[in-house]
Amino acid sequence: MDILLLSTADWEHPFWTNKQHVAVELANSGHRVIYLDSLGLRKISVDKRDGNRIIRRLKRVFLSPRLVRPSLWIISPLIIPGFQKGIIFWINRMLLSGTLIYAYMKLGFKCDILWTYSPATSLYFNPSSFKDSIYHCVDDIGAQPNMPTLDLKKTEIKTAQEVNHIVVTTKTLKERLQPFCKSIHTMPNVVEYEHFANPSRRSIDSAKIIFDKIPKPIVGFVGAISNYKIDFELLLYAADQNPNYSFVLIGSIGEGDPRTDASELLKRKNIFFLGPKPYEEIPGLMSFFDIGILPSRKNKYTEAMFPMKFFEYLASGLPVTAIEIPSLIPYKSFIKLCKTPESFSNAIVQNISSCKDPKERRIRQNLARSNSYKARTERMLGLLNN
Repeated sequence: MDILLLSTADWEHPFWTNKQHVAVELANSGHRVIYLDSLGLRKISVDKRDGNRIIRRLKRVFLSPRLVRPSLWIISPLIIPGFQKGIIFWINRMLLSGTLIYAYMKLGFKCDILWTYSPATSLYFNPSSFKDSIYHCVDDIGAQPNMPTLDLKKTEIKTAQEVNHIVVTTKTLKERLQPFCKSIHTMPNVVEYEHFANPSRRSIDSAKIIFDKIPKPIVGFVGAISNYKIDFELLLYAADQNPNYSFVLIGSIGEGDPRTDASELLKRKNIFFLGPKPYEEIPGLMSFFDIGILPSRKNKYTEAMFPMKFFEYLASGLPVTAIEIPSLIPYKSFIKLCKTPESFSNAIVQNISSCKDPKERRIRQNLARSNSYKARTERMLGLLNN
């Protein structure tokens, strides 16, 4: 089958999520895949980060479609991001249609399957023009900062009504979309198990240079360091209560929320920011963690999310300390779920004291192994085959 995958993240984004991993699995399964870079759901802002993104997009536009893996091409469409209206909206549609027609003709591509991650799909595509369609809803995107929440809610309902199947990562998302689609299924986020369970020697050697300068034990976090996702006050409390522990944070500050203020965290001597790191280097870095943490801020967005890093921590063999959110409750026997800053800090201490237990490590890794991208993608393809 030929599959058009509509993403909400550019292929080159340093932190791979469902979109990139699933595209690779679909191509590995023998399908031809066009990965459509993000069409941009929020308006661009006047800052350095968005400026750099615009420059990168302009450079890639004229390379589309570009082959990045066997049977996997990337298209970076030239459109004005945000919920545009009037003449700009129609110009965007014409530019996107022209880009896709060119790519289809060049590749001999057929519109068999629409595989989308965007709640705004119905603005640009008619799912009924494909032989089959699936909406993989992995987050409540409308709950992110600076998003056109009301517009997204309307277009997501229309998208849900028009696609043949919906796969969600959490019960919260299923409850929201179930009234609009008969074929809706819950499948949590998963992990590229071998990548994290067996880090390369090169990534370990590279990480060792960094961690030789950081005192142990290491309390690690990987992901977007943004105020709407991470409870900074919780992190400050845990770091202050455990001054002999090193809290290592890997990721971009303000990803998805440019207003993020991490100045108080930067003042702590036992909190270390390593910045964003390539996906290939993350397993080596995580191999030096003693435990992994998920200090989620309780809000509408996190109530509906399933943390990508959960199974990645487990695949690395790490004990996990997390703030309790609905998606993690079914796994409470495998991790320490907390409701208060005090219990979170205490759970970190408990996990540090038992982090070397080989039996517990095997249990964590076995759970991660059973939740792989390959297995879940096969289940999703099964929906289409039926």
